Amino acid sequence: MVEVVVTPVRVPAAGDLLVATPRLVDPNFDRTVVFVIEHQQAGTLGVVINRDSDIPCTSAVPRWASRFTNESAVGLGGPVEPQGLLALGATAGRSAGARQSPEGSRAESTEAGGVWRTVNGEVGLVDLTADPSELDAAVVAVRIYGGHAGWGPGQLRGELQAGCWWVFDSTPGDLTGDADTLWYDVLERQSPPARLLARYPDDPALN
Repeated sequence: MVEVVVTPVRVPAAGDLLVATPRLVDPNFDRTVVFVIEHQQAGTLGVVINRDSDIPCTSAVPRWASRFTNESAVGLGGPVEPQGLLALGATAGRSAGARQSPEGSRAESTEAGGVWRTVNGEVGLVDLTADPSELDAAVVAVRIYGGHAGWGPGQLRGELQAGCWWVFDSTPGDLTGDADTLWYDVLERQSPPARLLARYPDDPALN
């Protein structure tokens, strides 16, 4: 059993990050950072944002090439429906951590013709079947992911209580950060005790 620092259990909300702790032994989620898209009694939907494939986004969806970040690769979003593509976009000009009301989210989605559906005010789901020109210019970064992560009713709560995940606020820059260091970077911006594990070794026995 890996002994790790315990942080208070926080119920995730749309737009939060799930950060895997060393207690989580599932290789699908080892040191992953999951962006939560939806969390309800029926279950939780999210996408891993710190694992990249070797497939350029421009090759996967060429018609959207002008809206992808430079040299961005298709992310490995999770083990559920790995052949399905899901797109997230980050906006500019909004304060980090801002949350829109459900009414505001629906209004923005309608105004954008359904191309954009806000998740937390700064990050939203992008409809890749739409015309890229219909997406508001405020969306400055679009990333796509193959597959997603999902939990059934009560499943994530059990994992949180077991100390397998921490829940933290996200920032728009998390989508465009270095995937190789994002797990560490997210922990380093937290307060103790979580920050203490920002440089947790791959093999504690070698530390």
